[in-house]
Amino acid sequence: MEDVVNEIIEVSKGISEAGLLVITAAFYLIVTATMMIIIMRWFVRLVNKIFDAQQTTLDSILELQKGQDVKINQVKEALTGEVFNQIRVVADYAFDYNKIQIVLTIAQVKEENNLDDRDRVEKKVKMILENFYNRRNSNFDAFTYNGKKLSYYANPEWTKKIYNFCIESIYDGRVYHRDYYIKNLDRFYEEVKVEFFNNLRRM
Repeated sequence: MEDVVNEIIEVSKGISEAGLLVITAAFYLIVTATMMIIIMRWFVRLVNKIFDAQQTTLDSILELQKGQDVKINQVKEALTGEVFNQIRVVADYAFDYNKIQIVLTIAQVKEENNLDDRDRVEKKVKMILENFYNRRNSNFDAFTYNGKKLSYYANPEWTKKIYNFCIESIYDGRVYHRDYYIKNLDRFYEEVKVEFFNNLRRM
């Protein structure tokens, strides 16, 4: 009888030990799997940070390259002077065309014979001149110099001076004579051209 009891006890011990091994093995597998997941996530984050840092470095290099290209073009323009001379020709035509537009505007407004409403006349002239200025700048922007659009070198104050000239000419009591107004505009536009070309060289 005692032998049977001893055998039963031995079998029970064996089962207990085997169950403990199973539990231990399961715990080990769970801990190992968790560690693997954590390590993989850490590795992925590390790789992403490395890629982001490389992308930032590449972007910085591209920006530097663009800046160098602009500087090289500026040096080229300064050495050859060819671009400046081309701009001079284009600007001369643009300003001369503006001059004709302004003279025709003065003639048109004078011939309307409705100068009593000065407020209306002033608003109309201001709108016309602003359109001239914006259209010329839009045409200028087809060209660049020192990395900037040509309109950058224009001065908005020119429109105010031209506006004053137009209003004074409209209300000067004279009969319209094209040559008289052209002569006065010639002086003004010579100053405009000098300022424009000085801005090109200086900025």
